[in-house]
Amino acid sequence: MSWNLGEDWSAFRPVFIEGDWWYDEDNNTIGYRLGDDAEEEWGDTTWEFPGPDKYPAIAAEVSPGWTAKGGEKAMHEALVAGDPHAIDLAAGQHPQYRNTADTLAGLLSLNTRRSYAGDLLDRAIASGFEPQDDQFVRTYLPGAGIVVPISPGVVVPLPLMRTAVALATAELHQAADEYARAIEVLEPVERTTHVTLSLTELFCDAGRYAEAIEATDGIVNTDDVSALTLAYRARAQSELGDTERAAETLTTVLERGQPSEEVISFAQIVKSTLDTAVP
Repeated sequence: MSWNLGEDWSAFRPVFIEGDWWYDEDNNTIGYRLGDDAEEEWGDTTWEFPGPDKYPAIAAEVSPGWTAKGGEKAMHEALVAGDPHAIDLAAGQHPQYRNTADTLAGLLSLNTRRSYAGDLLDRAIASGFEPQDDQFVRTYLPGAGIVVPISPGVVVPLPLMRTAVALATAELHQAADEYARAIEVLEPVERTTHVTLSLTELFCDAGRYAEAIEATDGIVNTDDVSALTLAYRARAQSELGDTERAAETLTTVLERGQPSEEVISFAQIVKSTLDTAVP
């Protein structure tokens, strides 16, 4: 598995953009849609976020002011150089940047030093660090983000925020069959639709089917993300021997809306296991 770390993510087909989040490109700010916000007030937006391979160039566009302290200058220099190890070392000398460094060095290492990236990102997520609130990130990486492939047909572009970092880290661990570690990364993160999908898939991969069912209680098929989440719920129900409810769940996946080919294919695979189940 690899991440699309550039600004052109059109090669990936995002089935669904995180519908409960809004993003203000002019101010580089995000927020969560309240229940009474009308859909037409914010609508669907095609978000384009330069990924980690663009971080050095973005940072190079802004120079630290003459009043900037040594830690800020050291971090900026290491980031512009695109050197994860230098970023890590800068934080060693300036501990106030530890969480910032873990996040940035980890993301810059996703496709090169995966074990190293996983260790750094795990630590950043466990600390509760929110990049969107970090002054260094806001100053030197405006508009930055990452595109994360979550499941077949579901790719989500997000600004540089804790949810995005956690999703990317979970996918990193999942690719290494480290399911428990991936679940541990996602469990403390807010349950957005994509986090719920990723967790449900991980619970199934880990054989924790009861938890997969619990995580998907109340999910309604409104889009491809929720449809795929329900398909994993059906898989969990089938694995626990509840083929009748699994079939009912798959019916909601296949007969409502217009699911993507990827969702249909996965749902049909799950359905085939029901058709061949021994009564």
